[in-house]
Amino acid sequence: MVISRKFSFLGLFFVVVVVIYGKDTKTDSVVTAPRNFVPVDQYEELKYEQGYWTNRIFHPREFYEEIPLIPLEVRYGLGFNGGGSTFDQMKSGWIEYEDPSVEEFDGGLWNARVGHQLELDVLKTNLSYFLLKTSWADIHTGLNFKYSSIFSPEAIPDTSWGEKRVSWGVGDKFFSPLLLELGISNSINIQWYDSWLIHLRYTYGLATGTFYQSAESYDKSPNGWGPSTSFSIGFRYALNPGSENQYLLGADFKHSYTKIDRISDPDDLTPISRFDLANYGLFFTLSVSKGGKKTVGDIGKEYYYHRDFISAKENLEEFIIRYPLHSNLYRAEKYIEECRKKIPIQLARAGMNFDERHLTGKALEKYRQARKLTLDVNLLAGLDDRISQIARKYMYDAERMIVRGQNDSALTIIVKTAAYSEEARKSIPYFRAKIYLTEGKKAMQSGFFMNALDLFEKSLLQDQEMNIEVELLRYEIATMLVNQANQAEDIAAIQLVIKSLEDAKNITGNLGEDNENTLKALKEKVIRLEEISIQKDIDRRMADEREKREERLRPTIQIGMTIPQVQEILGEPMEIIHKTNKKGEDMQLWLYGSDVDTVLQLSFLEFILFKIERG
Repeated sequence: MVISRKFSFLGLFFVVVVVIYGKDTKTDSVVTAPRNFVPVDQYEELKYEQGYWTNRIFHPREFYEEIPLIPLEVRYGLGFNGGGSTFDQMKSGWIEYEDPSVEEFDGGLWNARVGHQLELDVLKTNLSYFLLKTSWADIHTGLNFKYSSIFSPEAIPDTSWGEKRVSWGVGDKFFSPLLLELGISNSINIQWYDSWLIHLRYTYGLATGTFYQSAESYDKSPNGWGPSTSFSIGFRYALNPGSENQYLLGADFKHSYTKIDRISDPDDLTPISRFDLANYGLFFTLSVSKGGKKTVGDIGKEYYYHRDFISAKENLEEFIIRYPLHSNLYRAEKYIEECRKKIPIQLARAGMNFDERHLTGKALEKYRQARKLTLDVNLLAGLDDRISQIARKYMYDAERMIVRGQNDSALTIIVKTAAYSEEARKSIPYFRAKIYLTEGKKAMQSGFFMNALDLFEKSLLQDQEMNIEVELLRYEIATMLVNQANQAEDIAAIQLVIKSLEDAKNITGNLGEDNENTLKALKEKVIRLEEISIQKDIDRRMADEREKREERLRPTIQIGMTIPQVQEILGEPMEIIHKTNKKGEDMQLWLYGSDVDTVLQLSFLEFILFKIERG
């Protein structure tokens, strides 16, 4: 049937409506490049996070395991007594005499004051860790044992002293202090690296010993005792860094001061009533320490200053769990708090990096992670904006998939996008409607009009805004059916044409003269076909009734009937088998029916029916 000019105009109207009201995502909204929505960091160009060098200097090992015990330190070295104005001389007043008028002893040349020392520090304990299970510094306290003597002592002026008192000048005597000391040792380690550290130590205690030597033996008298102190500074090198028990080698510069002010001289052998020894020396040390290993806290801090805040936070949180009493726990918590602030920025930057490489899926994952963690209003706004752009891109991709017939993939994308986009979530009914509409168009083009209309109806149930397009498609189907109307004899098909034309009329207000006449003719044709159908139904029912009545009135075969009676009811058989039995009686087998499985077998004896079988 020829389509009217008004229908052509209606088709143009349909195109305009789709363009104006269609929901297709605009392409310019999805190709926008991501702007830099991450806050600008003035230290971003630096290799490390701000505070790196401050940490290296002042907090190098703040999360290391405490060193609870230094079981043993052995120290041996050479030193000389001095402290005078030229350093190689004895200090003025270093020795006091019972008689001030005696000749003063200057200690001899510097090589006469050189000696050696052997020290042992044992059981040096980190007291704060021992008492409180926490340690604020590697400060250890233990017992100190020291032995010291002089190699080549200087002879005392016994001649002049003997002039003052005879007992003071008996024999050749050498001033050779042989001291044993017992004290308390306190030390602190300053460590920047695992392999070496700076060691500071202070000791105080009591020294006792003799100070006269005759020939090669030391005189037991006179003797004395008094306080002793020392201070040393040096370094240690770890032979096995990171081990549970570490062995360290080192060297120390030490200054010690011993004051022997309680002289015991029962035989009155010396005028000396007090002497002070200021000793300076270089010592080599071997020590053993327990603990001090690197922890996950230090690893986390390294990650932090290398700007991997995610790994930093994970390691620092593990540190808090494993070392709940660590003295620097509060510092770990501060780092974790900083990581919480910086992780969203790190994730956002990672997302932008993926964006620049056109890895949108990975970028979106980073943006969503950052959005869950950030409390920064500006960053949140930037993330929301970029996530919305990506969501619109996926919606646009889904639109194109529907056009290409990839409906399942399109719907899958929209459902996934709806997980993080309110716009996508609200558009799910629209996309489902579009899919039904697309499937309906395919069915319509294939001639499955009823299926197409059913799909159009489902499209409307999803999104009522599809109403105009659906109604126009219905009208198009109706128009296509008009071309088949004259050949259609199926009432349902013709009624579908009528309904479609009437719906189209409601949309447009006027179908055009040709289509109006077609609608009128179709309605008349439906009436005629319905009358014919009704008459056919009446005729069929009357025929059925006649057949049922004839069936009821028709006689049935029974045992005892004669052959003529059977012939009158059933007619001639398909086959007759004729025999005579031993008695000479006539026997016949009549077969009725063309199907072997439903053959009726009638047996006659002397022309009388005596058996009926079906086989």
